[in-house]
Amino acid sequence: MSNDIERELAEILARDNELRDAEASEKRSQEAAAAAAVIEWESRVEKVLLPAIEPLAAMLKGAGWTCDIERTPHGFKVAAFRGDMVVYGSRERPSLSFELQKGKDLVRLHEATPSGVRLDSKILGVSVEPDVVKNRIVEFVSKLALK
Repeated sequence: MSNDIERELAEILARDNELRDAEASEKRSQEAAAAAAVIEWESRVEKVLLPAIEPLAAMLKGAGWTCDIERTPHGFKVAAFRGDMVVYGSRERPSLSFELQKGKDLVRLHEATPSGVRLDSKILGVSVEPDVVKNRIVEFVSKLALK
């Protein structure tokens, strides 16, 4: 009987070790994917997205708007306004931020306008196309321009 109990305990411990190994492997895999997403996002922002939105900034400036594109620790921010526009309940200028979510391969949009501040429900992947970003900026400006 004693051997059966010891064998059963050995099997339980072996399964437990397998589960822990699988969990550790999954965690390493997730961490590697998150690190790869950071590298991809940083490269995409610098080489693809920022150059793609420069013409929009130039158009806004040519129309008398102020438009600043700023790098942030996890992405970039486009501030666009005319005159004395400020964000509702603050002295901040209207802006739209594209930020990589910590530990994920998703980009969150944060919008601040004279009518309020909100997180955009549209979550983008790190390989977001420039046209998607440009369209979102145009949507943002339309909220400001048509007031």
